[in-house]
Amino acid sequence: MKSPRTCLRPLAVALLALAAPISTMLAQTTATTTPVGFITVTVPAAASALQPSTKGISIPLYNAAAFISSVATVDSTTAFTLTGAAFTANQFTATPHFARIKTGAQVGRFFLVTANTATQVTVDTRGGTLAGVLSQNDSVEIVPGNTLGSVFGTTTTPFQTGASVDAADNVYLWNGTGWDIFFHDGTNWRKSNVAGNFNTNVIYPDEGVLVIHRSTSAALQLTTLGTVPSTTERTELEAGSTFIGNRFPVDTLLPSLGLHQTTGWKSGTNARDADTVSVWTGTTVEAYYYNGTNWRKSGSLKNQDTAVIPAGSAVFVTRAAATPTVLTQNLPYTP
Repeated sequence: MKSPRTCLRPLAVALLALAAPISTMLAQTTATTTPVGFITVTVPAAASALQPSTKGISIPLYNAAAFISSVATVDSTTAFTLTGAAFTANQFTATPHFARIKTGAQVGRFFLVTANTATQVTVDTRGGTLAGVLSQNDSVEIVPGNTLGSVFGTTTTPFQTGASVDAADNVYLWNGTGWDIFFHDGTNWRKSNVAGNFNTNVIYPDEGVLVIHRSTSAALQLTTLGTVPSTTERTELEAGSTFIGNRFPVDTLLPSLGLHQTTGWKSGTNARDADTVSVWTGTTVEAYYYNGTNWRKSGSLKNQDTAVIPAGSAVFVTRAAATPTVLTQNLPYTP
């Protein structure tokens, strides 16, 4: 299996990437001081018509910010105002946008915008509140969200298309209890057993994407372009299971994910009695657990602290805890 190809470049050089197919870009707008780059992930060709290839991927690059300012007030558990804002009502919900915290106690957190007035932004806090998360003078950026259509194309796509979920390549998104399965019918993105157009279905910045590729003749090349993360990143971990992406466009050692340092992480002497991180190798699932000192792999007694989570990949996290928590990951490079 090929490793993802990553290129982090100064902004001026990134302008050359605009010649790439629009369906594979995360963003086409640029800022004057923000570093941008691209990352390419390869999904291998299928072994046979009955054995598609499978790969978990992430989208670690952001779209260029539509607005950046400081918090003037936190008005409620789900709403805040921004200094200097003069928005059009609900301009950030016509297409999905996220509010991402750039500075403050919870830098790296992000929330889907559900409404906005001229100065106020209301967000989906995913069951939590903004209390202790957002404070006056914290810097916040409003960022266009990734969707199936914006990342993988709308009327055209690099994926194999088909009239049914079984004929086309599939994109799986974890909904907290199971997989939502999407496919492209040659015109739009569809959802298995659900009528309608799903081009605008949101892909959260921290979630992994499971790709099922059916072509036996060619690998699937997925290239995304965008803003390179330059701060600590925070990932929402649900109670039970969460499919999360590698938040940075570089290879990461398993211990550096920081999962074993999250609140309530359960260590154990084997994978059955501990929280686990499952990695799909292309042919099998490898489950890792933390024994209180080092990472181990199910079925092996060897130290796995040098196990690599590749750039552009995703892992499945299973926790015994009954409450959500937040995974904090420090920047692994100098921006």
